[in-house]
Amino acid sequence: MSKISVNILGRTYDVEAAAGDELLVYSLAEYLEQKLVEAQRDTGIVDTQKLAVLTALNIADELFRLKNSRENISGSFDKKADELTKVLDDALSA
Repeated sequence: MSKISVNILGRTYDVEAAAGDELLVYSLAEYLEQKLVEAQRDTGIVDTQKLAVLTALNIADELFRLKNSRENISGSFDKKADELTKVLDDALSA
């Protein structure tokens, strides 16, 4: 583990990152700051605690939507694979 410092909305936070994950943590901090700034701009909220909760909810929403989308795509692939398997089985049985 290595200790790194990230800056989010003008505050510095010391966080631990697994060896080799430092760039990922910097990218995550940058993404978080971008989302915080967007939420602040869109809502006018200046209280950082409220802003953090709103941003966490927005990011959780993104995650849930992506997971659902992935599950739907996976389900579509499974359905198509089953259909193709049936077509092949029927063709081989004929």
